[in-house]
Amino acid sequence: MSKFIDEFIETWKKVITTPGDFYKEMPTSGGYEEPLKFAAINYLIAGIGAALISFGSLFGAVIAAPILGIVGIFIGGLILHICFKIVGGSGSYEGTVRTVSYASAISAVSWIPIVGWILGLYAIYLSIVGGTFVHNLTMGKSAIAVFIPIIILIILGVLLFAMVAALIASIGLGGLCNL
Repeated sequence: MSKFIDEFIETWKKVITTPGDFYKEMPTSGGYEEPLKFAAINYLIAGIGAALISFGSLFGAVIAAPILGIVGIFIGGLILHICFKIVGGSGSYEGTVRTVSYASAISAVSWIPIVGWILGLYAIYLSIVGGTFVHNLTMGKSAIAVFIPIIILIILGVLLFAMVAALIASIGLGGLCNL
């Protein structure tokens, strides 16, 4: 068990401190087991941390965080893979999933108030760096690919907010006309 923990810590440190070197050396194939174990531990730590600071259900967090995190890796990996392909990437879906799995290293500290939000930006950077190596892209093209889904989510959020605001305004104004 100690060897496994030591390997996890070493991998975590390398992803965080030298992502270019890490992703350059990362195999883009060979199965999902190692990157998903790495991600599951990060999500487990995040779940425990979140449960402790929010006084939530530790049991629920320990089970839900890794499961939802792994599902998110496959879905997010698919979305990112499509975006990498749109900008001319040549890597595989497995390589993209591996990139997203290792970028989950940020999750292990994401539960820390304020720090977690700031480090969330670093997770975006990790995905950009990973995309350059896995998909043989320039840093600019990789950044575009990573920001495509973020921009789409922001636009959808603004549209949803505008629709809800318009609905509330129309209901409010309609109620006033009946007076």
